[in-house]
Amino acid sequence: MARPDRFAERRGTGLALGLIHTGTALGLALFVLPPVVMVVGALTLLKAPLPGDLPEERPDLIAKPTIIVDSGGNEIGLLRGFEQTVDIKQADVPRVMKQAIVAIEDQRFWEHDGVDLEGVARAARVNLEAGGIAQGGSTITQQYVKNVYLNPDQTFERKAREALLAAELEQVMSKETILFRYLETSYYGAGAYGIGAAAEVYFGKSIRDIDVSEAATLAGIVRAPSRLSPREDVDAADARRRLVLQAMLDQGYIDEEEFEREAARTLWLVENGEPPSGPVTVVVPLESKGATAHPFFVDWIESELLDRFGDETVYRGGLTVETTIDPALQARSEQAVRDRLGSTQYPVEMASVTLDHTTGHVLSMVGGRDYGFSQVNLAIGGSTGFQPGSSFKPIVLAEAFSRGLSPETRYRAPASFEVPGCYGEQCTIENYDYKDRGRIDLREATWKSVNTVFAQLVLDVSIPDTVALARELGMERLTSDRDYGASLALGAAESSPLEMASAYGTFANRGVRIEPTGILRVLDDEGNVLLDNAVGLGERVLDEAVADHVTDVLVGVVVEGTGKRAEVEGYTIAGKTGTAQAYRAAWFVGYDPHLTTAVWMGHADKLASLQNINGVGNVTGGSHPAIAFSEIMAAALAGIEPAEFPQPAELPQRATSRDQVVASRSETVANPRSWARTVQADCGGPCFSSDIPAPALIAPPVTLPPTTVPDTQPPSETSAPSVNSQPKQGE
Repeated sequence: MARPDRFAERRGTGLALGLIHTGTALGLALFVLPPVVMVVGALTLLKAPLPGDLPEERPDLIAKPTIIVDSGGNEIGLLRGFEQTVDIKQADVPRVMKQAIVAIEDQRFWEHDGVDLEGVARAARVNLEAGGIAQGGSTITQQYVKNVYLNPDQTFERKAREALLAAELEQVMSKETILFRYLETSYYGAGAYGIGAAAEVYFGKSIRDIDVSEAATLAGIVRAPSRLSPREDVDAADARRRLVLQAMLDQGYIDEEEFEREAARTLWLVENGEPPSGPVTVVVPLESKGATAHPFFVDWIESELLDRFGDETVYRGGLTVETTIDPALQARSEQAVRDRLGSTQYPVEMASVTLDHTTGHVLSMVGGRDYGFSQVNLAIGGSTGFQPGSSFKPIVLAEAFSRGLSPETRYRAPASFEVPGCYGEQCTIENYDYKDRGRIDLREATWKSVNTVFAQLVLDVSIPDTVALARELGMERLTSDRDYGASLALGAAESSPLEMASAYGTFANRGVRIEPTGILRVLDDEGNVLLDNAVGLGERVLDEAVADHVTDVLVGVVVEGTGKRAEVEGYTIAGKTGTAQAYRAAWFVGYDPHLTTAVWMGHADKLASLQNINGVGNVTGGSHPAIAFSEIMAAALAGIEPAEFPQPAELPQRATSRDQVVASRSETVANPRSWARTVQADCGGPCFSSDIPAPALIAPPVTLPPTTVPDTQPPSETSAPSVNSQPKQGE
């Protein structure tokens, strides 16, 4: 027969009633405690607070996981610590759960007033025989008191105080509330604090929906979670579950038929393999933390959240993180990468980033071919970054345009160029095809990625100023205290697809840079907005006309130059190829008026040549990276109306005094050059120069090309100076 529930709130904590209860508790102590500690118990009770003067409760543990969702609201990641809590209401706890916990933990819960004399007497006998605390005899009320007011030490002093507070608590709190609070403050193993979390952790469902067998399982854990949790010992947990069911039968909460049916079940952990024969109570796999989809992207988001909010909030604060990732575009980007990698094996890798440069929102991020094999996110450059090759040249171009040079500014384009003031074996920069192109303008030099022109250009516009601009464009791995040389113009500095997409996105956004982000909004566990990136905050780092002129030149790279395979039918694309020294990396970075994409290909674990890769002898930026770019952008732009880039306005003029300028090597312009005393070259370190070299009034010496060309690939760009006898790069 079921026990009656008590619902009435019992108040009345006046002095007379308080003294009665204090005397009762003292009498209980004299009865329960062995003589050797009777004095201690009495003193403890005398020092305890008067009834109605309960101490402050310890704050409830809050450990809610952070949920990460994609742009469509689908969960893609879960970030949590070991602990977990779930908010529930008192009405959510079903009657069967209450019955199960009362049956096994405190049969007389609905009758006693906080301390069960029968239970105390039974425990006292056992403890006297054991010479110490061997059995608790605590009621649910006492256990709740221990959870929220006291420490768990097994001492007579603590037990006496526990009894007094339990008697006191029952005067100010209903039985239903005490039972609910007990269920919510108990630990159930596997990191689950509270009955709501326990139902989710073990059965993957709300506490409202558990059945008799599941309720018996949870009730059985409380006594000793380290031994009786199904995740610690499923057989012990199953035996305990049946013991709870027997107690429920004995106390009339379930009938014989229900007992037989539920006891016939077996606890089964899904991760243990095939289920046993017969009916089972299923224990679901422990929900793993981290990514459930798009793991490289989720790892990046986790890092960004930790930087902003800290561990405690991220892993226990119950945040909801709305991200910018487009799952359809992400899938198409991953497919494009797989197609380009073909049958190759790790460490040959490819990474990509696509973003909306008008908001900074990252729409897709491919960090590598297989997260299961390597968790290093190559889209953010791993730990060291990658040399961008000639995809860095537009940054030099932007610095030149900012100083008053134009796309029509002409430079000598010899087959090779000796870096002025450089001493060592590797102070010569050469064009890929060894051609002397005479005098060409910066537009053609960009289209054909002419190394010797850009080596001169970066010296003329100043290496430190070019580094400063690159950093403003988002290339944070470059540092102002490092000695870069002419090879900087050819990409002899480390970057990442994310940084390069941000830099080119600034050109596309007409000189306004918006910090890339994968986070749209962050909400706390109550729905309050903590962070909102719906509209990116931009910073102008380039004059609008400068950015537009860079774009105008880069459109020609795709139409007339080395990036023809990056074309997207129906759309105007601007971009640049890049190939590192000896084909060690290949890039294509480009954009249309709406979106920007950067693609990198290389070896993840070392600097090695990309040769004979999926049908391409020497991989350049115009091959696999350009093709992948085209496929990704075609998918990204589907459904978006094509648009044209704005016509560039007149470039700003930068006035300079006569003593600030030096004559250009092209003999056609005069440009300021920042003071520097060293020139970086590939000679084992800085190659020292006694001073800024004097302006060259004639063309620099030209090194004749060798009699044979080392490769028959189409021309491509290079990223570092090389000895004449070394192989050159493509595009």
